[in-house]
Amino acid sequence: MNKIKRFFGELLGDKYYCGLDIGTQKIKACLSRVHDAESLDLLAVYESDTKGFKDSSVNDISDFSSAIGTTLDALVKKTQVRFRDVSFSVGGDLIETRVSRAVIPLAERGNKLITDHDVRDVRRQACLLGARLDEEVLCDFVRYFKVDDINIALNPIGLYGRKIEVEVMMVVANVTRLRNVSKAIKQAGFEVNNVFFSGQVLVDTLMDKNKRNDGSIMIDIGSKTTQILVFKEGLLKHYAEVPFGGEHITRRISQLLGISRELAEDIKRSYARVAESVTSSDEEILIKKEQGFVPVKRALLNEAVESEVQGLIKHVHDAVENSGYAGQLKGGILMVGGCVLLPGLMERVERELKMPVSLGRNISGLSNSASFCTASSIAEASYKGTARYFLDTRKPKDWLTSLQGKVEELCNEYF
Repeated sequence: MNKIKRFFGELLGDKYYCGLDIGTQKIKACLSRVHDAESLDLLAVYESDTKGFKDSSVNDISDFSSAIGTTLDALVKKTQVRFRDVSFSVGGDLIETRVSRAVIPLAERGNKLITDHDVRDVRRQACLLGARLDEEVLCDFVRYFKVDDINIALNPIGLYGRKIEVEVMMVVANVTRLRNVSKAIKQAGFEVNNVFFSGQVLVDTLMDKNKRNDGSIMIDIGSKTTQILVFKEGLLKHYAEVPFGGEHITRRISQLLGISRELAEDIKRSYARVAESVTSSDEEILIKKEQGFVPVKRALLNEAVESEVQGLIKHVHDAVENSGYAGQLKGGILMVGGCVLLPGLMERVERELKMPVSLGRNISGLSNSASFCTASSIAEASYKGTARYFLDTRKPKDWLTSLQGKVEELCNEYF
């Protein structure tokens, strides 16, 4: 009965979807409304400082819940829309990745036509074998399929075989940590609808099928870590989480200039840029310290940024090499995260790696789109998992094709 109520609630209820991006420094939220069958209207975004959350876990649920409530209540005030359900994503140190494999038999004698049901079964088995009891599997990325030990297939559906093998990269999170985050959201007066892996929602909403087939890289720059996902032939070929983020640049500026972290953050936002080359320019900028305004050479600030950017470029280069598809990634690079707004960063990455670089999502009317790419993608992914999306986006011929596929599966299974 509850499932039936939820189905019709999704179908006939409100059309608003909220995405919550929880970071170590900032909590970002986005509220979207269904505009038509294919897209969402972004109504409002808001961000606030993260409190009560440290070392990838909740350390003060009262402060954390208050910070979440402040962010979500601000969306309510800005839009005059009272929503209840919230979806959030996790990444960075909150998740762990590992490779798992599984093999299932298809037929005792002869061959069997592989169906979508078989593919789901073998992937589910791989996740069961690879996960621990205290973990929740957020998603899995297929690395390859193998039919009868010899035929490596990108898509085994429709092939004949006696057994099928899969290798997946699982993304898991500790159940206790997820429950604490969910509890904080409920204490703020909202309900948790979905929990996603941030890399998954970004790829699913921003990287289309053609880009994944041609070969593309998704770079998600956070505060302390950066996720790099390399796709080719529609499959994930390499994943890396590297120690680079906006906080690294802030800390480097603080060390070189001998100033507080808060002042270094302000200077980064106001003056930092990725220079074409580090020079010994005598240009100076004035920064405010306790004793008044103090001149600082622009070259020193550039040096602080340069050392960190070079580290990022090396990490991306290594990820491409480790994927085994260097020189074959024609789809280019998509970049998201607040640090992408650093002037000259995207151009520098493009020049150094000799690949086209673009912003993951350019949100009309929003100057800092890169900061809210994840939050808006969570809202979109939440919508695409509803009955409303299923019914809105299906064309009449899709129903017929789906029905025909199910009939063929039954015939091949039992006759």
